[in-house]
Amino acid sequence: MIDSKQIIKNAPSNIGQQLHVNHVGCEAGVDTKRRLYVKRTDKGLVAYCHHCNESGFTRDNTDTRLSTWVNKQHTTAAKSSRPILAALTTEGAVWLRTNYCNTDNKLFNGIAGQKHQVALTLLSPEGETIGWQVRNLLPNTIPKYITHYIDDSKKGDAAWFYKSNKTLVITEDYLSAYRVHNDTGLNSVALLRTSISDKTLNQIYELNFENIVIWLDPDEAGIKGTTHAYKKLNHFLPKQTKIAIYGNDKEPKECTPSQLLCILI
Repeated sequence: MIDSKQIIKNAPSNIGQQLHVNHVGCEAGVDTKRRLYVKRTDKGLVAYCHHCNESGFTRDNTDTRLSTWVNKQHTTAAKSSRPILAALTTEGAVWLRTNYCNTDNKLFNGIAGQKHQVALTLLSPEGETIGWQVRNLLPNTIPKYITHYIDDSKKGDAAWFYKSNKTLVITEDYLSAYRVHNDTGLNSVALLRTSISDKTLNQIYELNFENIVIWLDPDEAGIKGTTHAYKKLNHFLPKQTKIAIYGNDKEPKECTPSQLLCILI
């Protein structure tokens, strides 16, 4: 839950206006890309962090007890909500094809009543569905991603594409991980953020990979996340595990299938 003091401190002046700032104390790691969005509505101040997927709500003209209660109700509702899946819309299919994705894959769904949203199915290493990440396709839509987990015990888990071979590619976003696995046959995991959680680290250890490639986004947050992930993996995994960092000006999902094969195989 985002601290109400931080929301009020960064609140815009006019209804409908929104500001994006660095999320101080973000659970997903240091935020340097201003991923905390604060918007003023006629009901109060709404906040969402695209880095850690936490939300918040408060009023800057009521007492603290009321703000805390409203914030708690908002957060609880967000946790318990689940998307109503539907067939892909034309808009969703076009977006997926633009990113070289197979629109027939059952991992991709639409959202009932929403033309411009795609639900990406989150899987555990065992192939079990743990939730969905909903991508908003319209430009300047905040938040761009909303992640729903089946239950709180899965909250913050990474999305896996696993088939028992000995090489793992670590990416930041879902489509990049899907593309790596679909186009090269290698295992992949999408952190859904720039930091690697202890649970994901333990899963990587248990699956006993021989080769690991870290390929996060080529921005400042991704570069810092890569360094942090490398240090954690290098410290935690057996010495014989080979860990490589791939530096490129593209994200995996931006590469063509042949480019991914050339880079990773």
